[in-house]
Amino acid sequence: MLFRLHQTKLCCSESFVVPQPWKFNNMLYFGAWTLLYAILIVLQSGTLLGNEHSLPTKDNFYKSSGELGKREGEAYFNFKAFLENLKVDFLRNLNLSAIPSQEKIKEEPPQFMIDLYNRYTQDKSSSPIANIVRSFRPEDISSLSSLEINQKYILLFNVSIPWQEEVTKAELRIHIACHKECFPPVHGNVVIYDVHEGDNWGEAEGVQNFLASREIQGCGWVTFDVSSTVKKWVKAEKTKTVNRLETAVKSYDSSGFNCEQLNISVAPDSNHLPSLILFSNDHSKRVKANHAELQEIVAHEQEDLLKSLAKDHAAHRRNSWSVHGTHRSLSRSKRSIELNHCRKTTLHVNFKEIGWNWIIAPPDYEAFQCKGGCFYPLTDNVTPTKHAIVQTLVHYKNPKKAVKACCVPTKLEAISMLYKDEAGTPTLKYEYEGMKVAECGCR
Repeated sequence: MLFRLHQTKLCCSESFVVPQPWKFNNMLYFGAWTLLYAILIVLQSGTLLGNEHSLPTKDNFYKSSGELGKREGEAYFNFKAFLENLKVDFLRNLNLSAIPSQEKIKEEPPQFMIDLYNRYTQDKSSSPIANIVRSFRPEDISSLSSLEINQKYILLFNVSIPWQEEVTKAELRIHIACHKECFPPVHGNVVIYDVHEGDNWGEAEGVQNFLASREIQGCGWVTFDVSSTVKKWVKAEKTKTVNRLETAVKSYDSSGFNCEQLNISVAPDSNHLPSLILFSNDHSKRVKANHAELQEIVAHEQEDLLKSLAKDHAAHRRNSWSVHGTHRSLSRSKRSIELNHCRKTTLHVNFKEIGWNWIIAPPDYEAFQCKGGCFYPLTDNVTPTKHAIVQTLVHYKNPKKAVKACCVPTKLEAISMLYKDEAGTPTLKYEYEGMKVAECGCR
């Protein structure tokens, strides 16, 4: 693949090495981290990924990939196209097909989603019931009653999730509005129905299916479990075009008190609009690497090092070095290796600086990076693969035949991210993997 060729060309810089995802068992873990660092390298050249609302087609993806070629007799690398390809990979891992529009980005996310993100990131003992949470606002709200004591609303939702996700729970959150000055507080009852469409569901239009009810006393947020209905919506997404919930709010007799009746907040500019919260899990297969045989190979190489190192150096340098000069050179080489060996260093990423204003939280984070070289002999602290060991040995014997192994992330950690998808839906991913370097090694 051309994509692999790009990364091969970039991987062996000793100042920074772009990961080689195809050498890992799970490419998804490494694409995002590589992209973030690569963008920072060329940040001075202009805004990247700025206001693009669509991604390249499959054909254009390969045509516009970073291509190696000749420019005025010199080799060059199309870095802009390379970054675009990495962006495609990053969005795909988030189950996104495009960057949301600026209009959608400017909409404030529900406070509930921000509070949920803060809870999961600050309280390590708190874990969600699913690793993906979405907040859907109603596409439309229609009032069905003008009676003060009985308020009815139809909430129209457009619920869509990627096919590989499974809904585990769904909640309808509505805000009860009333005068807080009332004492005693106004109380009443709220009933939630699923409204079926006859044309698509084989039933008469307006047929109601009871979901839940609750006694209400006072103002504030109220939550209803609507999991069974939303799961049906998701399964019937191809045939059912409209998802509707009806909320019926009934206020009990409050005669003798100068208070308004119970109602729900439906003003378009309100921060208290109803919202449908979906909890889902991504069932994409995750393949873990197995390095059980590496320790034996590394140990064997270390054992043979003292026997072969002096002999090999003497054979390669017999005509020009004395024994004393060889020892001095080996000492200098050892010091250089210690200073420039493969290791983890800092890398701070700010999403707004790279033009990713569709990521709500965190605004920035410490991603770390891998820096340095992979020198013979490879030790177990750089956890080399069998291929990396063989490649390093070939390079040591004949540098023209093979390049050195590359210093890349070998273990990555996840972070929680709150972002907006292409439809502008606030989405919380509890553990978005491959975003922070935990360990570096030679590959």
